[in-house]
Amino acid sequence: MSGNNIDKPSRDFEIMHQNNNSDDLYKSETRDSALERVRTAGTISMSPELFERLYLGPQTKVSGDLRKTFGNPTPLGLIGFVVGLTPLACCLMGWRGAGGLGTANIGVYFFIGGPLLMFSGILEFFLGNTFPFLVFVTYGGIFLALGGTLQSFYGSATIYSPTLNFYEGLQSPGFNASLAFFPLVAALLNVYFMVAATRINAVFTYVFAGSAMGFILFASFLWALAEGSTEASGRLLVGTGGAWFATVLGGWYLLAVQMLGVAGFSLALPVGDFSAFWERRKNKKTEREHSA
Repeated sequence: MSGNNIDKPSRDFEIMHQNNNSDDLYKSETRDSALERVRTAGTISMSPELFERLYLGPQTKVSGDLRKTFGNPTPLGLIGFVVGLTPLACCLMGWRGAGGLGTANIGVYFFIGGPLLMFSGILEFFLGNTFPFLVFVTYGGIFLALGGTLQSFYGSATIYSPTLNFYEGLQSPGFNASLAFFPLVAALLNVYFMVAATRINAVFTYVFAGSAMGFILFASFLWALAEGSTEASGRLLVGTGGAWFATVLGGWYLLAVQMLGVAGFSLALPVGDFSAFWERRKNKKTEREHSA
């Protein structure tokens, strides 16, 4: 036998050994090393679980390498969400003597909550992440709309006052009964988001469920206030704040998950990932189609 034929089995064994070691390495690598491998190797794609943890949306095929070129805007959207909603929830619950509809935080809605959510949503759009784009832009609009409604400059309640006084208009039954349809529509949108989030993870689903409940209670508060039910409206307002405070706890948790990844920590907090469930369901459907 020639020297080449004698050496061929040993070379094959060496190649197989290298491949096995590579597989073991990929199984044991951390989330951050996996992400770095994705950025440096164009032929390797990240798993659905890793993608949904990073972007809070299902993995979709897009042209180009923008996700490898630019930073992840998802943590910025979460910051806008929690910073905008947390003070509002505390005000509605009346903590530390706070009160009203969060008028003291109009600046937060206009310059932190709304803009950060809008900006991050637009960036998600250019990265091809449709679901986070829809969520962040929608919530950015909600914060800006709330700020505009409570800002006397826009005169949203002026026409409801006989003397054209904005602050009197805020207390009028007509204004409150009309405004209630806005949180009701927002609650319906959150139900849609909640259903879609069952494709992603449990914490994200929880956030939309709590947010929807808060909007429903807020609409009920406005209608009770319009009807003159002072006691009932007070309880509903506190309930709204409680629902949204429970919601932002989930938002803060998701932000912690994102920030740990951004800062390079290897600790991966659990989020109740649903990608494995949907992947198994997809594989079972494919098997049934092949066997039919």
